[in-house]
Parts: sequence; structure tokens; C-alpha cells
Amino acid sequence: MRPNFVLVLVDDLGVGDLAAYDGRLIRTPEIDRLARKGTICDAMYAAAATDTPSRAGILVGRYGARYRLPASHRPNLPPSENFMLPGSAQTIASLLKPAGYSTALFGQWRLGDRPGSLPQDHGFDHFGGTLYGTDVSPLAWYKQGSIAEENFDPAFAAARITDEAIQFLHNQDRRTPFLLILAHLGVHAPFSPEVAFRGRSAAGKYGDVVESIDYHLRRLTAKLANDTLIVLTSDNGPYYEGSNQGRRGKKPELMDGGVRVPFIASWQGRGRWRRDPTPRSLLDIVPSFLELADVQPPNDLDGESMASMLAGGEPTPRGPVYLFFNRWLNAVRSDRWKLHYAYGNDVRRRLPALYDVSIDTRESCSLTEFQPEVASDLASRIEALRADVSAEAGLSTPTTTDR
Repeated sequence: MRPNFVLVLVDDLGVGDLAAYDGRLIRTPEIDRLARKGTICDAMYAAAATDTPSRAGILVGRYGARYRLPASHRPNLPPSENFMLPGSAQTIASLLKPAGYSTALFGQWRLGDRPGSLPQDHGFDHFGGTLYGTDVSPLAWYKQGSIAEENFDPAFAAARITDEAIQFLHNQDRRTPFLLILAHLGVHAPFSPEVAFRGRSAAGKYGDVVESIDYHLRRLTAKLANDTLIVLTSDNGPYYEGSNQGRRGKKPELMDGGVRVPFIASWQGRGRWRRDPTPRSLLDIVPSFLELADVQPPNDLDGESMASMLAGGEPTPRGPVYLFFNRWLNAVRSDRWKLHYAYGNDVRRRLPALYDVSIDTRESCSLTEFQPEVASDLASRIEALRADVSAEAGLSTPTTTDR
């Protein structure tokens, strides 16, 4: 029988906020439980540095820049702007449906608000949530394609998302495999904790929101059958608050503090603990789920499967992880090395800058002059992928003046 998949996506959650990554201020007993019998990735990177292209990458397994997401200076898809995930993009939901999967997404979408770009247009049988994030007000809550509540209070988001997910599970035929995505509105600013959790965390309102998400996650996992893979991660690193383990940078920067995200994968009813140090990308979720479901992946994915590791086997190697800010590919991580690279002759930022992040976790001391061959190789890889992505998106290769 094909496995079930539950993807829990927390907005802007810091790596260092979880005990699995040595967090101390915020209590997350359910996430801790999943981590004790799961795979913990220590070098997982966001699919992009900002919300919309990152979420596109998570759902499609391809760089959001290939779809011109976003095509403006604004990092997310606000109301009335005509940017969206096109109908040609195959999401993990649309790819699993022909294999008999029931699919649902509850929470925020951020990938378009017009017909052709809505969750139900991209393979999701069930949708309850918001088309935007908490930076839009008033924020409407949708049920399928209609507004159910015109001015939704994000303080109730974790409870509402979990309630709808549990109802989806209750209505499921046990013989039918499912894909269930919970795209939480928290902990994105402004922080709006549920009343019962206000003032409980040592990390202020931010911590209160995280603790409430953990509580509702426990409600959900209690309803899950065996042979369900639960993945918990975040779309980006933390912004104004939250711990990045002392790394340099915050969202939306491409320093590790802005794009390194937590990733915990745990099988309900089985599994074993392991830590994986290999640099990976959230783009890898789609090919991994497809392989585990025995579904042939499209041949144009940017992600690489880690299915063997998630199933309890040995970790597989991975190629370089490329890091985008909106449409701009400005960094790459490969093994111990990370290169930040500018367009054209941009010397104002002292780039290119090469760091050995295995020992220089704050990306403080550039080794470009001491490792010119490594820097040159990674720069040539960036240039090749830039050209490929720009050609597909129908864009000219950006120059420094585009910044």
C-alpha cells in the first residue's frame, strides 16, 4: 500500500527554536517526539529566500524563478497583482492524484488569487485557508473556492487549520492514500498567539505561537494511522524574531541565517533516529514523495530525491544547492563550501565571497583568494543555471542594474 504524507509548513520558523536543534526557550514536546524517531536534516535550505517562490519550490520541486515568481520587487503575491503559479506547473498534489491519492491543503496559499491559480486548480481536492499571509488585512478565510469568513483572525489559525485537517482525515476511506499539507500562518509577523497560549513561552509572543502550533500538531498526529510520513519544516528562516543558531543573516538574506531551515521527517508507527549533515533543499520534497509513492517523477525537476534516507536507508549524496532571492540566483552551497556571487562587475559588496561553512558558520571570512579553483567552479555552475532559468522564464539574464 502506498504511504500517506503529511507536510507541516510553519512560516518563518527558526532552526534554533526547536529542541532538536538545541533550542531552549520554546517548548515543543510533540515536535521533539517526532524528532526522536525521525530524520533531522542539519543543512536543509529553503527553496528561495522569500515566501512565494519558496512555496512554489516546495510544491512543484522546481525553482520559483522558472515561473517568474515573483516578477516584481515585492517578495510575495499581494492582492490585485497578476503573479501566479501557472496552470502548467505540476504540483505534488497533481502528480499524486493519478496514483489514487486524496489531496488537501489547509492554511495559506500565496500562489495566486485568480481562477487557474487556486489550490483546486493545482490538484488539491480540498482547501480551507487564506490566499495570502498575515501581512494582508483584512484576511479572508476560504472554504474551497468561496469566502467563508471575510475578516479572519490569525490567532485562531493553528486551531482552524488542524480542525479542518482532522475533519479531512475523518472523512477519508482508510484504503485511500492521502497527501495532507498544513501551511500554518504562524509564526510570520505580526505574532498573534491563541488566547490560551498567551504569556506561556519564555520567547514572548513568537514563542507562544510556536507552542500553540506544537499543541495542535499533537491533536493531529493522534489521528494518523501507521505508514504515514510526517515532515515538519519552514518556508524560510526567521525574520525579526526567532533563532537562527547564531548564523549570520535573517530572512530574506541568502546568508545561512535567512535560508537554512529546520527539517524533521518521521514515520508514524515506525522509523529510527538519524541526523543528516548533507546540504539539501526543500525542492527535494516532491521527488522524495513521488519515489516513496512509486510514482514516476517529471524529468524537469530541480529537486533531488532523498527517499532512501527518509525510508530508513542510508543517506544519499546531493549535488549543489542553489539559493535564489526572488528571480536572482546569488549563492550556492556545495559540500563544505558556500559561494555568494554577484551579477556583472558588482564590487560594492566584495563579491564573490567563498566560505567554508563547516567551520565558519557565520560566513565571516572569505577564502576566495585562497581557494580560487573552488570559487571559479561554483561561479561557473551559477552562471549556467542562471542562463537556464532565465531562458525558461522568458527573461533576459539580469544585470547589476536590476538590483
